[in-house]
Amino acid sequence: MNVKKYVEDLMLGEGETTRINCPVCNGMNTFTATKDGGAVMYNCYKLDCSIRGAVTTGMTADEIRKRIQGLDRQPRKEIEAMPYPEYVVNPKPEHQLLHRFLGRWGLTNEEIFYDVKDRRAVFPIKHKGVVIDAVGRALDGAVPKWFRYTGTASVFKRLLGLSNGVCVVVEDVISAIVVAQLMPNTTGLAILGTSLGPAQIEHIGDFYKVIIALDPDAMSKTLSYKQEVETWTGKKVQALRLDDDIKYKLDSDVDRLKEMING
Repeated sequence: MNVKKYVEDLMLGEGETTRINCPVCNGMNTFTATKDGGAVMYNCYKLDCSIRGAVTTGMTADEIRKRIQGLDRQPRKEIEAMPYPEYVVNPKPEHQLLHRFLGRWGLTNEEIFYDVKDRRAVFPIKHKGVVIDAVGRALDGAVPKWFRYTGTASVFKRLLGLSNGVCVVVEDVISAIVVAQLMPNTTGLAILGTSLGPAQIEHIGDFYKVIIALDPDAMSKTLSYKQEVETWTGKKVQALRLDDDIKYKLDSDVDRLKEMING
């Protein structure tokens, strides 16, 4: 069975999601495919089925123009709630690998689940209080390191308290949570994917102040993001040069970030 060819033949439009029977294990309504940014991410939720991946199908010129210019004003279908796969469970005392991970990053008070199949920490992503997607982080060196369960969401956001209108764009989910913990009322926002696109810009554009704070080895990407957000939103964006990944909470990085937020 050529799963990638099967997914291509679904002919999904940009932003479209489908849930159907799995073409490999024949699981009833367990196969999900979502197209976002020209790529279709697919996954089977059945415990004994390992089918998952992504296929690049591209976007039509019309889709690109509508997304960038904001001309696609057609009413969007309500995003479906994500049913947790049977192998994603609430943490238990015997899940020591997960508990060590949570303790290391100070995540013990966060809503996090455990993927017993692939041994991943699972971070739910909600829209209007409903879980629509989740991001799994491998705990034992598995590839891929980060895995999206539906591909529906384009960003992961974390906020503690009432929003002050400031958004800090970071590399990963853990960094987004750490930003929220360190800076109450500031939103930590992680880009889900390898590039910045209209779907991510739509979320970033909601904030009056935007700070790009990617890892130190991604300074060129930081400056590229800064330029793209400024071009698409017309807002002034700040780029923070970090000495280390923000999730390591280096004093100098935290102080500079606080200065930018409060400045």
